Amino acid sequence: MKNSIILLLALYLLVPSFSFAAIIDFSQAEKAIKMQEETLSARIGVAVLNVESGALYSFRGDERFPLTSTFKSIACAKLLYDVDQERNELSQTVTVSSDDLVTYSPILEAYAEKEITLGDSCQATMLTSDNTAANIIIESVGGTESITSFLRDIGDMNTRLDRVEPELNEALPHDLRDTTTPISMTKTLSELLFGPVLSQDSRVQLIDWMKRNEVTGNLLRSALPSGWEIGDRSGAGGFGSRSITAVVWRDKQSPLIVSIYVSQTDASMDQRNLAIVEIGKSIFDLFTDSTKP
Repeated sequence: MKNSIILLLALYLLVPSFSFAAIIDFSQAEKAIKMQEETLSARIGVAVLNVESGALYSFRGDERFPLTSTFKSIACAKLLYDVDQERNELSQTVTVSSDDLVTYSPILEAYAEKEITLGDSCQATMLTSDNTAANIIIESVGGTESITSFLRDIGDMNTRLDRVEPELNEALPHDLRDTTTPISMTKTLSELLFGPVLSQDSRVQLIDWMKRNEVTGNLLRSALPSGWEIGDRSGAGGFGSRSITAVVWRDKQSPLIVSIYVSQTDASMDQRNLAIVEIGKSIFDLFTDSTKP
């Protein structure tokens, strides 16, 4: 792990310290974000990273927002890291107790008093956002503290997981528990999906789970330009919290990492979803020209 940390720090030093503003005019996207803030009476944070160039744009990028279910990508990445380190196996089975079942567990509700593998638990977590499955993964990697420690080890000094499902979705304003910043989450996803933290097999597995997400069709996927691909993980919680983190592949161009966090609004779920779609459109519109980096 120490060698990985040293390598990560070296890579960070090599990343160019310029923003998208130096390459493209991001003002239209910023206008769209501000418009959605006004429409929803919400606080919205956005970060977009060009994986290859390191070019970064953010709006409220260093402000804290509730993680909600976007933590699930990190939890499964931690399990994959443990598998790489031969500390665990995706084939390892656990018994699901009836007492373990929590709200919104569309897959695991059928597993009461039955066994399930950790690999299948991660699949349920990533594809359907199954909360009981997510809690199984949290426990299997050593708890919330272990996940936060993993984040610190790979250079994320902000994202933290303090509670399990469903309590972590409380999303009280100004509560530091179970929060991240758009920039931190975006950089962390880049390291997990394209950096040296995970083995190639584990990166491929994590990307596959994200691509096969079954619950985000009405979010960024609905705004995706023709020929592009996406893998994502969404979340929702108290005080109007709604979020999505995604990796987007453009034909023959660098992938983009996109994080959008909405919070502190009384807007309906449909309104929050639409806001994410509109923000996504404004971002994607800037990169539909294949000559752009």
